[in-house]
Amino acid sequence: MNPAEIHEGYFAYHCVPLVKGMRLNNVRGYFLMADDSVFNIWQRIDYSKVHHTRGITHENSSMWWDGEYGLKAAENILKTIENNTDPKISKAWKQFEKGLKKHGYLKNKETVNNEMTSKKGRSISDFYYIPTSKIDYYATLMRLFYDNEFFIELAINRFLKSVNYETPLARNTSYLWGDDRLKWYELYNPNVVVMHPIKASQFKIPSETRKRYCGSVLQTWSDILFHGARNFITKMGD
Repeated sequence: MNPAEIHEGYFAYHCVPLVKGMRLNNVRGYFLMADDSVFNIWQRIDYSKVHHTRGITHENSSMWWDGEYGLKAAENILKTIENNTDPKISKAWKQFEKGLKKHGYLKNKETVNNEMTSKKGRSISDFYYIPTSKIDYYATLMRLFYDNEFFIELAINRFLKSVNYETPLARNTSYLWGDDRLKWYELYNPNVVVMHPIKASQFKIPSETRKRYCGSVLQTWSDILFHGARNFITKMGD
């Protein structure tokens, strides 16, 4: 995706369908990772399931819904479905609604339209994994969302509600907030699947910041991957 298509990360979820379209062989699944995340690849996840760093954690949040990439986009998605004649999209949409019902997000006589226009719910989505078993469904649904400019945190929130997924046990320490973002080199943790944000743009030129990156993140990677260090804990998700 070029910068205009990804739009500052708003539609990054569409990268995965594009990679799927490359038809690579022997693929077990697909990771999406923001460029300011660090994926600790020695950590274990269940590669047969969707894996998401945070899961559904902001269900009462209305953030992003009032803008053009929120409710307006959701309404355009529903209009697209009304006029749809593509059987592949119809199949994915039925799977979407069935998944929402199965996981308890549609009550009584509610339909997928109610969920799409509720104006609440988002999932921070800087890192996640889609197994090959779910990639056709994911790719079709995300193409529909992308064509209607649905914001990533809203799009992935809806997708997660329709599937079984896991989150890491140490998920609450994966994200740095407030002043902690300035202390990433002290707080970098090899015991989590991913840490966010550690912005690589800070390390373009020789500086004290680059030294800190080398001394914390890169040194940890070197110790574990090349020197057999076991100074970390692995925890499967839940």
